[in-house]
Amino acid sequence: MIIRYQDIVLRAIEFTDLELIREMINDPEIENMTGGGGLPVSKFQQEQWFKGLGERRNEVRLIIDTEEHGPIGTVILNNIDYRNLSAEFHSKIATSKELRGRGYGTKATYALVKYAFEQMNLHCIYSHIIDYNTASQRVKEKCGFKKDGILRKRIYKNGGYHDIVVWSILKEDFECGGK
Repeated sequence: MIIRYQDIVLRAIEFTDLELIREMINDPEIENMTGGGGLPVSKFQQEQWFKGLGERRNEVRLIIDTEEHGPIGTVILNNIDYRNLSAEFHSKIATSKELRGRGYGTKATYALVKYAFEQMNLHCIYSHIIDYNTASQRVKEKCGFKKDGILRKRIYKNGGYHDIVVWSILKEDFECGGK
C-alpha cells in the first residue's frame, strides 16, 4: 500500500526501515512525548517484531517517506475495531531539528485519516496524547480532530503523573472540513 499526499508518501515498513524505527523507540526525547514504556529495544527484538508484522490484522503501520529527507517517521492505526469501525492513531517523527515543525506530521496525519475514512470505511479515529505534547495536539486540531476529554493522571513520566488528552475525528466531520 502506498498513500501519496503532497511531498510525502506513506508506505509499508521495509527491513531497511528497522534501524530508523529502533532509533525512534530508543530516543529519550520521543519516548518522553509518547505513552510508551521506555524500555530499550535491541536489533534482535526489532527483527523479531518485524517478522510478526504480517500477522497483525487490526493495525496499519506505515513509514512516512519524504522527497527531501527520505524516511522520517511512522504513522499507525491500531486497535482497529471492524465492528464499530474505529481505530487509534499514533505517529512519530525522528528527532531532528530539520524535520520538526515543517508540516510533515500534519500531512502524514491527514493522509492516513483520509485513507482510513475513504478506503477502510472507518467511522472514528481517536488519539491519546500526553498533556504536555502540545505539538501533537496542534496537529490533531489542524486535521479536524476534536478534543473529547481528559483521562486524569494516566501516565507517569518525569517523576509525576500526567493527564492524557483524548482527541477524535468522525468521518462526517472529516468530509465537511477536509483539506
